[in-house]
Amino acid sequence: MRRRARMREAGPLAFALVLALGACLPHAAHAGEESAGTRAAAFLVQGGGPAVLGMGGAAIGGGEGLQASGWNVAALAHATSLQAYFSHAQFGESGAQDWAAAGGRLRGGRTRWALSATFRDEGTILGRDQYDRPTGDVSATALAAGLQLAQPVGEHFALGAGTRVVSEGIGDERGLGLAFDAGAQARFGLLRLGLSGRDFGGGMRWAGQRWRMPASLGAGVAVVHPGTGLTLALDLVAPANYYRSFRAGAEWSFRDRLALRGGYRTELGAGADEPLTGPAFGLGARAGLAWVDYALVISGDGESSHRFALSLRRPGTTAAAAAPATVAPYGPQPAEGR
Repeated sequence: MRRRARMREAGPLAFALVLALGACLPHAAHAGEESAGTRAAAFLVQGGGPAVLGMGGAAIGGGEGLQASGWNVAALAHATSLQAYFSHAQFGESGAQDWAAAGGRLRGGRTRWALSATFRDEGTILGRDQYDRPTGDVSATALAAGLQLAQPVGEHFALGAGTRVVSEGIGDERGLGLAFDAGAQARFGLLRLGLSGRDFGGGMRWAGQRWRMPASLGAGVAVVHPGTGLTLALDLVAPANYYRSFRAGAEWSFRDRLALRGGYRTELGAGADEPLTGPAFGLGARAGLAWVDYALVISGDGESSHRFALSLRRPGTTAAAAAPATVAPYGPQPAEGR
């Protein structure tokens, strides 16, 4: 009876949050396609967690833990002990991107912290001068270092915020900038809702000019059934410099030992050969303290990329894994996994 009463009380809050998400997204997405190529640090929008990419990139509402915090920083509030992970992705013949992150409880309290680093190597590109004349091959690299903080708020909500220092370089030219993230999640029974803002504010100074960051606003909804290990997720993301996108995904997890994933992402209004549109598949498996994730992302132009991640974490180091199926969503969580 008490649980039903809580659900009735939470209903209006959930409805209000959904209305707020619907109102914010169209405004944030307006003219996004026309802004393509006008933002710095575009590599920031490519998340590194194959556990999320294997679900089509849908993690704003239902994601939890260190990997999902790249899509919604509030997801970090679900981590219950120290975690670390490393991820690698190969793009084409010479491009690659690496991620490393670590995080956990701050001094054993309710606040969670995370430190992350991202390195992007574009290989060599053909340099040109101000008159568009070739000047030879130059290297192109980028680096970002970030700090995130998140915390459960009451029984149903979680909030998070983060910042990143970003550097990009082409040949001898280098830009330096700053970006900010913020996110919120809500849980009502099996329902998960989320709102995420990524890479807002700040900006980058490059060759004497200021460039804005690739800001995006996203909303997500998910249904998570711990008893069966099944998660269904749907996200809508509106970047400032590209097409809006829908991401849908599913995951089946077995006793925090094995996970099978699938999903699809579509860029609204883009052509049939849009590189970011296409299906994705993934799996994860645990051996002791190590958890290995893999994702295959298939692009609309026929290309595919493979993503790998190695995580070190105790079994049950997210709230869903550590809790029985009937537990309240944001009650006090044990410091150790099961």
